[in-house]
Amino acid sequence: MDTTSLPLHKMDPRGDLKLRVGTEQEEENDSKPSLRCFLVCSRTLARVSPVFDRMLNGSFAEAKQPQDDGKDCQQWVVNLPDDKPSAMELFLDIAHGHLQKAPRALSMHELYDLTALTHFYDATPILVPWIRPWIHTLRDATSGPDDSDAVPKMIWISWVLGHRQMFEATVRRITMEGPGSMFAEGSLLQQLEMPSDIIERICAVRDETIEALLDVMRSFVELLTVVDEKPRWCRHATFMGPHRCESMILGSMTFCLTRASLCPIPEHVRDVEHSLLGLYEALSTLVIHDIGQPIKGEGDDHRGCNPQEYLVDQMKEVLAKMQNPVREADREQLDAQAKRLHMP
Repeated sequence: MDTTSLPLHKMDPRGDLKLRVGTEQEEENDSKPSLRCFLVCSRTLARVSPVFDRMLNGSFAEAKQPQDDGKDCQQWVVNLPDDKPSAMELFLDIAHGHLQKAPRALSMHELYDLTALTHFYDATPILVPWIRPWIHTLRDATSGPDDSDAVPKMIWISWVLGHRQMFEATVRRITMEGPGSMFAEGSLLQQLEMPSDIIERICAVRDETIEALLDVMRSFVELLTVVDEKPRWCRHATFMGPHRCESMILGSMTFCLTRASLCPIPEHVRDVEHSLLGLYEALSTLVIHDIGQPIKGEGDDHRGCNPQEYLVDQMKEVLAKMQNPVREADREQLDAQAKRLHMP
């Protein structure tokens, strides 16, 4: 589509530059056209963004050529196909002093798109007057049933805006409550270009903890199925004696694991769709049956063979040893960003 055929959004009626933003494809979460043209002041952009300054006044192809001096801005057009027009429009309104157009509240998706854009152009400080109210009015990140990208977007927003409390809470939320699909290859979480390696650390802590929880179950199943020459789980077991006790425990465990889609026990963490917290709850609430108390006092009392308490203690120990993905270096960078944005 030719620039001249697009409606021209005049951020500055005396502007000297046209920005052609977006593509002809539909823009996600936006009912406005996905390809827009803005008339802007190049000096304004250069003042608020070091990246635009280098782009427009340096040696890049987008810079104004000497032969264009004295001609109208039709000669100076910069294409930005990778930027989202809705986020760019809000950025340009703020940059050009149209402060009344800045909304009092933004959705999680809108704030993510805006901070992604301002971070790329190194212009996030321009958002300072609105950071507090925008964060304050953010709705719960998981309010929508099909809004699986909201929480990953929240970790980006909190990092770029230097909001340490929200960042640490979101890291824990992703680590503990993120389903397997959130960590899959190609997911938004894996695509986030964070300045830190926090995403890799979140994935590593989650994988290690889930693997440890599964190992608790694997090791116990091995205890239930040992040969007679080795110590057995049943406290009343005798050499070459019956395995009714272990068989009942194993059978009830297998039934419950099957209902939780965990039978057979997954070999790889990537095969676990449960969140870490969901996996812990599923494993710690297994209904395990034992032979129980003998009738009329005849035979052995197998109630003490029930492994429920033992397994829960083992899994609690796993969670207690779980590392925090957030490091002191992350906190220092967040504090530095907050200081840069004049945030407390």
